[in-house]
Amino acid sequence: MTAAYTNKYVSDIPLKRPQETFTDDPGSLDEVCLKDLVFDLANDVKDVNKLHSFHAVAIFQSLLEDLIHLGENRDAFVRFRRQQLELYSLDIDDLQAEARQPKHDGSPPELHELSCDGPLPVLDQRDVQITDIPGILSILPDTPEQNLDTAATEPNRALMSQENASVQSLVTQSTDTENENENGVGKGLKLILTELLVQTTSLDIPLDPITCHNIARLRREVLFHMQPKVQTQAEHLLRCFSLAKAPPISIAQFLVRIKTYSPSISVSVYIHSAYMIYKLCVLLDVVTLTPLNVYRFILALLRCLTKKLEDVHQKQKSFATVGGVAPKDLGKIEVSFLYLLNFKLVVSEHILDRFLTKDFVALRAFCDDLDREEVD
Repeated sequence: MTAAYTNKYVSDIPLKRPQETFTDDPGSLDEVCLKDLVFDLANDVKDVNKLHSFHAVAIFQSLLEDLIHLGENRDAFVRFRRQQLELYSLDIDDLQAEARQPKHDGSPPELHELSCDGPLPVLDQRDVQITDIPGILSILPDTPEQNLDTAATEPNRALMSQENASVQSLVTQSTDTENENENGVGKGLKLILTELLVQTTSLDIPLDPITCHNIARLRREVLFHMQPKVQTQAEHLLRCFSLAKAPPISIAQFLVRIKTYSPSISVSVYIHSAYMIYKLCVLLDVVTLTPLNVYRFILALLRCLTKKLEDVHQKQKSFATVGGVAPKDLGKIEVSFLYLLNFKLVVSEHILDRFLTKDFVALRAFCDDLDREEVD
């Protein structure tokens, strides 16, 4: 009997990369195999543009459950967070030591900056002459800029609800109806000259766009959320997410309910939501997910990102009914979520792809190992 043929160089033969074969789209959440989905994401078979809506829901569900699991094991969470920050060349001990150092300038490490060096001068409508030239509408001030008082050259700071707001909104404001003239046109309308906007606005492509990963930017965000004032504010904002007792419905059932009665929510919204809660919980350590606050975070994530990403979305009252909350409470948790995230909602496709292929896969592997350790 002849021996079977073997080749000692067979291990050197390059194997063909895994490719996605023809399969039917899942018709329900139960038809999604999470293990196969994670394998496809890790091997670049799937990305954010090749996911079905039930795939996105499964990723969102798995991420929430894993984050709740890590929240119950603080030591494991610290170990995983340290590993993820080290991928960005950030060390938790160094960041904590830097956050404890006193700030000499008194300014927070994370600021929203405009392209201009200072606030643009704002003109009062009562001090403006409008000259009607054929095809041209020119606005000329009667008084020079240096003669205007501070209230007339800066937007109203009372509109900013945060004490440390770094920029002022360039929004035109009008006074009360008592300032209206006999023609019904409001007086005191504050304007910004178009010429000044053109001079202070740059259309050049930025070298470091906010849609790309940047270690320095992430470092500033982490340090910003380590400030005592910011942490105190976060504790106050988190109160509106907690329930007195867990509802008699699982996370999967809750997401399926939203998927059924809010079918307009796209794959992009689910993946954006997964990344945002991952960033809040792991990278920034602002939120600790629990079975009591996860449901309202789901509503806040999906609602805020739907309004940001979609042109057409469900009415507020209708979505509140689907989520089982009052419209007033829904608006409250939306605003609280935006302040927790410091209004940083801009995420590019590149960041989402990295989150799916690297961060989510690493979280799944870490939680699987943690489950095996607990069983042993």
